[in-house]
Amino acid sequence: MSLQRTALDRRPGLALYAAVEEAVEALIKERRLAPGDALPAEQELQALFGVSRATVRQALGQLERRHIVERHQGRGTFLAIPTMELSLPQLTGFSEQVRTRGMRPTSRLAGYRAVNRARDRDAHFFPADTPLVRIARVRCANDVPIGIHIAYLPQDIVDRAGFTEESLRGDPSLSLYRQLEGAGVRIQWAEEYLRARGADRAESRLLGVKTGTPVMDVLRLTRYDSDRLMEVVRSVLLGDQYTFIAYLERHPAAAGLGGLVTHAREEEVARR
Repeated sequence: MSLQRTALDRRPGLALYAAVEEAVEALIKERRLAPGDALPAEQELQALFGVSRATVRQALGQLERRHIVERHQGRGTFLAIPTMELSLPQLTGFSEQVRTRGMRPTSRLAGYRAVNRARDRDAHFFPADTPLVRIARVRCANDVPIGIHIAYLPQDIVDRAGFTEESLRGDPSLSLYRQLEGAGVRIQWAEEYLRARGADRAESRLLGVKTGTPVMDVLRLTRYDSDRLMEVVRSVLLGDQYTFIAYLERHPAAAGLGGLVTHAREEEVARR
């Protein structure tokens, strides 16, 4: 693409790389780039602003530190996906979370099969005689992968939601919670268990990141009809794409006990 050279604002005291940084931000607004969209290549920016490659890289580095852009070796520079802020008391689905940030949620189906209880450890939360389906999806915001969801669903829930392999491949934006609520299922509450770790090789390949990249491992158990288990979901979320917000309240009578109770509960979940 041919670009006309743009004059930089060289006001006194403003470093050259900072002027390029401001100019790139103006370019993003002018072109109305959306999160996940590619910026012009470094060579194009160099020609556009009449500066050295090193100056362009310094400017992009500053924008990356401010989480305005993301740079991927061999792929280029992209407008950053806004950090997802999740308030832990609120029970929301992925599609709802992404839409509230002004982005488009989509999914890429990575696996759909009947559960093998010998190797699918998270299926053990359900009674042994419950027929289950395992659904693995790469979750995207504006087509950029930001997480992996592996859901274990009872067959009757799958049937009520119309969550077939064909429907998931045909509609990348299909939302489980929306489908279930449309079918009259009242989703009521869930519990979550979070831990930080590094992405393994398979997860890294699906997310397009390096092995060992920090991720948040989230186990969610969702219930309906008061206390019936509706789904078990293991989510692997890119650590730099999510902020979890917890609202805490101190109860004097329980002071000093909360951590012990939580730790015991986490150990119980881990054993199952």
